[in-house]
Amino acid sequence: MKRRVRFPLMAKMLLWLCVHLGVLAAAFFIFIAWQLRLGLDSLLSGTAGERLKNLGEEIAGDLRAAPRSSWPEILQSHESTLGVGLSLQIAPGAWLGRPPESLPANVDRRIGEFRRPPAQRPPRGGPEGRPPGGGRPGDQFGPPEDALFEDGPPGGRGGPPLDRQDRAELAGGRERPRARPDFLMRGDGGAGYWAGIDLPLSELRPGQPLHALLVIRAKDITGGGLFFDLKPWVIGGLTVLALSLVLWAPVFIGITRYLSRLSGTTEAIADGKFDARVGISRSDELGSLGDSIESMAARLDRLVRGQKRFLGDVAHELCSPLARIRTGLGVLEYGMTPEQQARLESIEEDVSELSQLVSEVLAFTKATTAPGSVRLEPVELAPVIQLALSRECPGQKAHLYIPEGLAVMADRSLFARAVANILRNAARHGGDECEITISATRHGEQVELRLSDNGPGVDPADLPRLFEPFYRPDAARTRESGGVGLGLAIVRSGIEACGGTVRAEKAPQSGLSVALVLPVCP
Repeated sequence: MKRRVRFPLMAKMLLWLCVHLGVLAAAFFIFIAWQLRLGLDSLLSGTAGERLKNLGEEIAGDLRAAPRSSWPEILQSHESTLGVGLSLQIAPGAWLGRPPESLPANVDRRIGEFRRPPAQRPPRGGPEGRPPGGGRPGDQFGPPEDALFEDGPPGGRGGPPLDRQDRAELAGGRERPRARPDFLMRGDGGAGYWAGIDLPLSELRPGQPLHALLVIRAKDITGGGLFFDLKPWVIGGLTVLALSLVLWAPVFIGITRYLSRLSGTTEAIADGKFDARVGISRSDELGSLGDSIESMAARLDRLVRGQKRFLGDVAHELCSPLARIRTGLGVLEYGMTPEQQARLESIEEDVSELSQLVSEVLAFTKATTAPGSVRLEPVELAPVIQLALSRECPGQKAHLYIPEGLAVMADRSLFARAVANILRNAARHGGDECEITISATRHGEQVELRLSDNGPGVDPADLPRLFEPFYRPDAARTRESGGVGLGLAIVRSGIEACGGTVRAEKAPQSGLSVALVLPVCP
């Protein structure tokens, strides 16, 4: 029989919670992006902007402290460290070294829209309207590229001298221009991710800032950790998930624990244990379901007990008439002709069969309708089983694997009847060549007694119903060969009255195996 893979309800609920949180997070992000028209540029207002700003400050500082001839080496050094491509545009259309390769159209357009801060006022040290370093008058992008920093940074040996007012403004705490992330975007056609940083490259001189655009290109959205750092997002997601689990855990645990109790109770009721109870009360729909199950079990218990009691009463009432009939038949036997005696013997066989049926019905109903009659006592397994083998299976070969002195707590007569019924079935259906194997194993506080035969066995579909009263698995089996169908029902009622369980399985090789589980004798 194909077994279904069980997927715990708790795992399903946790998985659904994760999916729920993921969908909510995606929906919230899409809604916010739609309402605020957010793009990748929005990342510049967060930690990504801080990382790009710090990178710009670091590179700008390195460039300012070095002659221009060393700038390509500085950029290459940062490229190797960061794992991204770096390009520096000093003036519109003027790149330091080679321009970026495969520049997408949208990125090229965005670079063209970059505006460098204009000069604040004409420098005091040069001619009016002419930028320091020899630039053209009115050129907001500063001096020509070749005239800047040929021998060192501005203010150094090659820069124009600071006059008294400039030094006074510097001494007054005028802030140095800072690096500023300008854009972050995705190239058209999936041509990587691009960012631009406004780099202030000159020393602070009023009216003489030189701003360059540092262009960063990366293959993926992370940009080597500059554009998008996945780690804080993962930590944030796990934190939200952990908080959700902490909040929802009491609900999950309460529901799954109660459902587990319901499942165990219904399984016990299905096995005929109508006194099973859930044991936990709730004030919601699950609690109502548990109350209904307990009420149903109580009604089933009353119905089944009433049915068995009625059956037992009928069988008990039949005993006296049957005894009088057998006595009368014995009296009539004398003085009959041989032909009449043959008919009388046939009647006696029918009466004997009816008497046996009544006896089995009484045995079946005795344990359940009269629980006070069950007396548990230590019962050693080996002597009881050997006696049953000698009575029920005198011609069969038997193998016993029972530890010496192993005993169970049971009613001796009920246990002996149960073992005798199982062995009788094995001998009846297995034939003279049937071999019987009996083994007993202790498992903690219980003992499992297994009685197996190598007979024809039973169809696996019939195994769950073998212990039902009057059930015979083979439809073609007659009463003469299969009995009335009460043998195994008596086994189960007797073993359950002793506090044990019984089940039937297919034997390892062939045939039927019946396992009795009883409390071990302490």
